[in-house]
Amino acid sequence: MPERQHLVIPATEGAAFVVRRGEIVKVIDVEGHQIGDFICFNLHQPREKLSTGETVNFNSLAGSGSIHLTVEGKFYSNLQNPMFEIVEDMADGVHDLQFAPCSSALYAITAGDPTHRNCRDNLTQAVAPYGLGYPDIPDPVNLFQNTRPKADGTIDYQPAATRAGEYIALKALMDCLVAISACPFDQEIGGKRPNHRTCTAIRSEFLAG
Repeated sequence: MPERQHLVIPATEGAAFVVRRGEIVKVIDVEGHQIGDFICFNLHQPREKLSTGETVNFNSLAGSGSIHLTVEGKFYSNLQNPMFEIVEDMADGVHDLQFAPCSSALYAITAGDPTHRNCRDNLTQAVAPYGLGYPDIPDPVNLFQNTRPKADGTIDYQPAATRAGEYIALKALMDCLVAISACPFDQEIGGKRPNHRTCTAIRSEFLAG
C-alpha cells in the first residue's frame, strides 16, 4: 500500500490504494487538463463497487437534479450505497459519467494500435494485488473530463476542465479500495483534445476526515 500522505500516479499509468471511512482523498491534476479515471470497491466485499448509473440516479433524481456532480454529491455503488461524498471541487462539477475506460479494443478500432496504453489495463493491473481482474472493473467517474451531450445526441469534446494544481476532494463513506488511471487518451476528436497532447500525472493526497 502506498505511503499515506500522497501518491503520484505517473502519466498513462494507474495505481490502487485503500481509503478508510472518514478519510479524505484529494485527486489533483498536477499539470492541468488531465483526465483521471476513478473507480472504487467496498474493501470488505468487492462485489459491491462503483456504479455510474446509480450515481446518476441518486444525484439527479434524489439530489441536486443534475448529472453534473457538485459539492455534497455522492458516488454510489451497485448496491445503492453511497461510497464517497464530494467535499471540494475545483472543476465545478465537470466530470464525465458516460464513458467506459479506454481499452486496447478501443484503440485497435480508433487508432489501429491495440498496444496503446489504456485505462482498463491500468486499472486491472492496479487492483490485481487485491484479487480483482479485468471483468471486475466498473465504468469510472472520469474526473475532470469535459464531455457533454449536445441536443442532437453527439458529444461536445472539450479539454479537461482543470488547470495545474486544481483538484477534487472526496470523503470516504465506507472503507474502499480505490484505483485511478492517469488517462493515456492522446487523440484528437473534431479538432479538440479531451486530454492535452502530452498526458501528465495525477497526484493523490490523503487527509484525516
